[in-house]
Amino acid sequence: MSESQIHEAVPAQQPASRKRPNFAILVAIAALGVSGWQFYTTQQQLDSMRQELARRLAEGSGAGKEQRAIAEQAMLAARATDGKLALVEARVNESAGQYATLNGMYQELTKNRTDWLLSEIEHTLAIASQQLQLAGNVSAAVSALEMVDARLSKFDRPQLIGVKKAVATDLEKLKALPYLDSVGLTVKIDRLMLSVDSMPLVVDAHRLGAAQPGKPAQPPATAPWWERLSAEIGGSLGELIHIRRMDKPEALLLSPEQAFFLRENLKMRLLDARLALMQRDGKTYAADIAAARSYVQRYFDRDAAATTQWLATLGELEGAPLDISLPDMSASLKAVRDAQGNSGE
Repeated sequence: MSESQIHEAVPAQQPASRKRPNFAILVAIAALGVSGWQFYTTQQQLDSMRQELARRLAEGSGAGKEQRAIAEQAMLAARATDGKLALVEARVNESAGQYATLNGMYQELTKNRTDWLLSEIEHTLAIASQQLQLAGNVSAAVSALEMVDARLSKFDRPQLIGVKKAVATDLEKLKALPYLDSVGLTVKIDRLMLSVDSMPLVVDAHRLGAAQPGKPAQPPATAPWWERLSAEIGGSLGELIHIRRMDKPEALLLSPEQAFFLRENLKMRLLDARLALMQRDGKTYAADIAAARSYVQRYFDRDAAATTQWLATLGELEGAPLDISLPDMSASLKAVRDAQGNSGE
C-alpha cells in the first residue's frame, strides 16, 4: 500500500472514534440518573420507614403506659385478692379443724351399721343365755334366737356368715328339747301358794261339825209320852257324845299355832319347788311336790272342794320334764365376738 492510500484511510476513521465518547457520556448520565432516582426513592422509603417507626414507637409508648397502668391495677387487685385468699384460707383451715373435731366426735358416738348390729346381737344373746342358764327359760331363748336370725337374714356380709351358722345351730338344738312351760308351771305354783290359806284343815272341819251337830227328829205332839221322853233323852246324849272315824288322829291334835306353821311350811315347800323349777333341778322339784301332797293329804280336809281342786292342780305339776341338760349359747356368742374383732380390724 502506498503512503497516500494510508493517509486517506486514517482521516476516514476519526469520526467514529469521536462518536464513542458521546455515547459513553450518555450512558454514564443515564446510569447517574437511575442511581439518583434509586437514591431518592430509597431516601423516601427510609423517611417513610422512619416516620412509621416513630409512629409505632409513639403508639408503643402509649400502649406501654396503658399496660403499665393495667399492670399496676392488676397488681393491686392481685394483692387484694391475696389478702382475701389468705382470709378465706384461714377460715377454711378453721372450718377443717372444726369438721375434723366434729367427725371425731361423731365417730366416737356412732359406729357403722355392722358394728351396731353385732353389738345389738351380742346383747340379745347374752340376755337369752342368762335366761336359759339361770331360769331355764327355753321359750325365751328360742324367741331371742329367732329374732336374731331374722335380723341377720337382712344383711349379706361376709363377716356375718359365721354368726348366722352358729345362731342356726343353737336354734336347732333348743327347738329339739322337750317342751316345758316353765312360765305356766310357775303361775300354777303361785296360785297354789295363794290358796293354801283357804283350804280347811281336818281339825277345823271336826270342830265345825262338833259345834253344829245335827238335831234328831222330834216326835209329834200327839205321840205317847214315853216316845217323847225317849227322844229328849237321846238328844241330850247326842250333844254330849260325837262319834267320828279318823284314820290320822294326830291331825286333830293341831293347835292354832301349829296350824299356822303347817300352812307356812306348805308354802315354803311350794316356793322351793318353784326355785327348783327355775334351776331345772328335777330331783328337788319332785321331792318338794311330793312333800306338799303329803302335807295336804295328812292334815287338810280332803272332802272339801277347795282341797280337791288344790290337789288336782298339784297333780298337773307332777312329772314335769326337768331332768334334761340345757345347751348353752357360747358358740353364738363366740361367733359374734369374733365378727366384732374382724370388723374392728
